[in-house]
Amino acid sequence: MSANRITSKDLSPPKILDQNDDVSSFSCGVKDMDEFIQKEALDFQKERLGVTYLFMHDQEFVGFATLSMADLKREKMEAKHRPQSKVENYPALLIGQLAVCEKLQGQDVGTFICDFCFDRALRFSKIIGCRFMFVNAIESALGFYLKYGFVLLPKQEGREQKVMFLDISKATEPITK
Repeated sequence: MSANRITSKDLSPPKILDQNDDVSSFSCGVKDMDEFIQKEALDFQKERLGVTYLFMHDQEFVGFATLSMADLKREKMEAKHRPQSKVENYPALLIGQLAVCEKLQGQDVGTFICDFCFDRALRFSKIIGCRFMFVNAIESALGFYLKYGFVLLPKQEGREQKVMFLDISKATEPITK
């Protein structure tokens, strides 16, 4: 892989993980995420708990995202972030996992993957209903998601992973390009 900065044009369109994909050497530097893609993602997908999308550069696996449907509880949100509808739970797309290989971190590959997730959420919002995207972010990823436009839910002291959300109705395309 060249030392030049990678752009979204350099990445192949994402593909859904299948049994023929070799993900055994993937490393993002977070043990739980590495183990998920190497040992659990395919079974997770077979059980219809989420779908994992692989992102490639020059035939090399450089990142992934696992998506599933979920909901965001109204009561957990600050009033200023709640939609006017007083439903108990808002439909949402959960980014269950999002990781970039160590050597490409900081080169906007994660932003491209997040843009892909955002696009999926927008598409879902038009056919099944989806108001938010959310993640359970590890500490090292908080800055990335805040920069993208996600908001932290309040009152999460002591939580290892922080719930963050993005109201997709406030934009019609990904936040970044």
